Amino acid sequence: MNAPSQPYKGLTQLLPIDAVGPDGKKRPIQLFPKVGALKDPGLEAFKVYFLHFLGNRRGGDPLTPELGTSLHAVLETEDEQQRAAIVRRVAREEIPEAFGRYLEVIQSFDVTVHAEARAVQVSLELKPHGAGWVSWSFEVHVAPREEGRGEVEARPRPSPEAMKDPRAAELIRLARHYYPAGYPVWEDDDEAPEPAYRRTPEYHRWRVLREQTWEDWKPWDDLLARARSAFAGHEVWDVTYPSRHACSRCCVYLELPLLDGGRTVTRVVGAVSILAPLYLVYVTAQRIGPDDTATRPELDFTPGGEAKSCADTLARLIEQVFGYQPFPMELADVPLPELRVESLHESATLLGALFADWGTLANLP
Repeated sequence: MNAPSQPYKGLTQLLPIDAVGPDGKKRPIQLFPKVGALKDPGLEAFKVYFLHFLGNRRGGDPLTPELGTSLHAVLETEDEQQRAAIVRRVAREEIPEAFGRYLEVIQSFDVTVHAEARAVQVSLELKPHGAGWVSWSFEVHVAPREEGRGEVEARPRPSPEAMKDPRAAELIRLARHYYPAGYPVWEDDDEAPEPAYRRTPEYHRWRVLREQTWEDWKPWDDLLARARSAFAGHEVWDVTYPSRHACSRCCVYLELPLLDGGRTVTRVVGAVSILAPLYLVYVTAQRIGPDDTATRPELDFTPGGEAKSCADTLARLIEQVFGYQPFPMELADVPLPELRVESLHESATLLGALFADWGTLANLP
């Protein structure tokens, strides 16, 4: 067995955490809510959820793509610099993003890799708000990726230019009109008739608009009719999720038979936001074998060939019917960590808030 590597240090000095709750204040760790069957809130509940959070693969769940950390990635690279960078990101960004309102400072976060055992040893010292220092050491076991499934690739951080873009500020303001600040998923009360975030004016505005556009949105019906006329030789489906996401979507299906009896399926997708005068047009490509086994859909925003021609036509139809503009993809990953977007649970971005997450965009019937 190979000897474990030397620990990777996530921090070289104290990391004060300035994140606060929606009331502008820190929350004592004693108020950390129960988790699952654990009835007692507080530090013990935090430890249970924290361990689950570290072990969960960031990007591994299409519905909650960031409900976890990138820690698993240290087992999937042998590059020392990359491993060190991953550990630093977990300590300095991902943990504060998820738990900052309950923490005062992190003093250390060290990770030792045990590659053959698919495990990492974590040692850390931190100070929760309202409690003394906590020193903690434990193992996190990471399951291997399932063959053929892979995982959603980790999205890059937006550039400094994107964060300063005036369009980002306007879209963030719009998102805050429809999504409440605070209300992380682990604070939902399973015994309450309705989660607290659903009792906010922001959620009510989102819900009313989603129901209105689902039940009677004449421009959307016009777009479907025009698309079916323009793509008369192909199937055109409405693939909107009516109760979850902030966009309506339609697909144009292009199929090509293969010599082995399988086929490739290319979906040209038009997504129209219900919250902003913006749209997306993109393509997914997938190979389906003669036994109906399928490869993972590949997402493409710059297709070529027949798919590009169809995408250009669909974009033109959306602009003619709605008068909308393309969503600026350079702003897709601008983070909205404080907003509760129901379909994402946490760690929202502009793309997820105004349309849907990457996994939902890629996975279609």
